[in-house]
Amino acid sequence: MAVTDEEKRNLIVKEIESWRRNKLLPEQYCDFLQNIYLEDLDDRPKGFVGNAVKKIEQASGKSWLLSFGIFALICFVVLHFSAFPFLLQISVACLVTSAFAVVGIRMKERNPTRGLLTLAAGMAFMIGVGFSIVWSNGWSGSSGPLWLLGICAIVWICGGLWLRLALPQWLGWISAIALYALLLARHLPNASLFEVQLFWMPASLLFCWLSWFLHVRNQSAGTAMFGAAIVLWFMPEVYSAIYGIHPEWVQIEILIKILIAGIGMFRLRKKWMEWVA
Repeated sequence: MAVTDEEKRNLIVKEIESWRRNKLLPEQYCDFLQNIYLEDLDDRPKGFVGNAVKKIEQASGKSWLLSFGIFALICFVVLHFSAFPFLLQISVACLVTSAFAVVGIRMKERNPTRGLLTLAAGMAFMIGVGFSIVWSNGWSGSSGPLWLLGICAIVWICGGLWLRLALPQWLGWISAIALYALLLARHLPNASLFEVQLFWMPASLLFCWLSWFLHVRNQSAGTAMFGAAIVLWFMPEVYSAIYGIHPEWVQIEILIKILIAGIGMFRLRKKWMEWVA
């Protein structure tokens, strides 16, 4: 099929814009060349912001009214969220989180990066509004945060396994690790240096083995487990620093852990890179 002059011109304009982005030609040369090939300067390719502004400019009055109505509703919910009854707070949190999840899943097929960002925003909203519910109902001093971390861990891990995505699973395991740390601090507040290592190191080795075991069956689970294993490897030092357990040894322990992890990951790089790739 023959290429028309219009298509040729559009290809040349896109190529000039590529030269501009990659700094292959000075800015003034790119402007000069585009002025030659463009009949109307408004046809010049725009970036993300430029395209967004153009869409806003072309939006109808109904779209403007709908957008401002939604924005006003969001502001109303945010400002009065703490005054809502408990069941209404839960309903709003579930509804908005589900909306983020649905949009992220649909967008993931067309644009994986934006889909993951939308899912991450939904997870951030879930835990943020969850802590807001806990504080507004006066549960911050009881088991409210523990229940919230547990629910987030279950939802994110199960959702990540269903979608075969490593990021939600990893964040779910991080929530579980935080829950485990809070439970340890509550029930064993006077742990020794050896006990702190004993609480965390076997879990790190177990997650590392699970990463190898699961990566063939579910690669995303293997990647998430490996990331959790790295976090668990350094958790004794993080836990000791937060709760003041022999803080004079924390820096030495971290250096030793970094040295051991660096040597081990270098020697086994061909194997663990296959797990997480």
